[in-house]
Amino acid sequence: MRKLSYILCVAFACAMIWTTSASSMVDSFIASIQAKQAPMSFTEKKDYYRKTLTSLALQAVKSRNNAEQLNTITALENYITTQLNALKPTSWLTFSIPNVDLARVRTIWLSLHTTERAKYSLTPFVYSPSLESTASVWANYLASQKNVTHQRKSTDGYYSYTSIKQRFLDQWIVFATKEKNGQALFTENLWRGYYTCKKTDCTDDFIKAITTTRTFFMNEKGKSYKPHYNAIVGNYQNIGLGVALVGNTYYLVSHYTQTLK
Repeated sequence: MRKLSYILCVAFACAMIWTTSASSMVDSFIASIQAKQAPMSFTEKKDYYRKTLTSLALQAVKSRNNAEQLNTITALENYITTQLNALKPTSWLTFSIPNVDLARVRTIWLSLHTTERAKYSLTPFVYSPSLESTASVWANYLASQKNVTHQRKSTDGYYSYTSIKQRFLDQWIVFATKEKNGQALFTENLWRGYYTCKKTDCTDDFIKAITTTRTFFMNEKGKSYKPHYNAIVGNYQNIGLGVALVGNTYYLVSHYTQTLK
């Protein structure tokens, strides 16, 4: 137990605790964790908890033959997991267009994809509120910049898979699988288009606008370069739509992922 105390203190950057009581050790470590993360920002807390869980997982392997140490590690893992889950958003961001029935928009966007996928006997997408949130976040950013780009960082090239994946992870998107044989876990389609409506119900007008977007994606069918079309008929299971409106210009983001946890 003394060895475990030393190793975990190093991992958590806490003071050394020499005790033979497993319960008091857990309490002491929890107190150290609470003190360390108290001044941290949301992102810093999340990273700290994740790194701590990684350290615990590694130590669990080393302590696999010591039941007392494993019990201590498990108790700490349970505590940190609870704290990490508490940071997750209780609701997801949604897009909003004045005088537009968003439920109909979601349904139409989903059906436009389902129709094409059915031609290849592909399973229909499942609409994901969490992906609507990530897509809306990026659509809002594009609208603020009045630009269409996949770049998450200024140092990224045209499309950085690593940077986009990190942004997904930062927004609590957890993939149920890992990349296999070069198969991506996600992709995104972006578009900027014209839209205007001054009616009391603009739903049909907006649906017509985004249907034009889908037509652009579909026009890649049969071409050698068809990233947007490949997203529609790709090996993905979930979809989410985000739209931001600036004047008469809408910025559309559609996220596609493999199975999420």
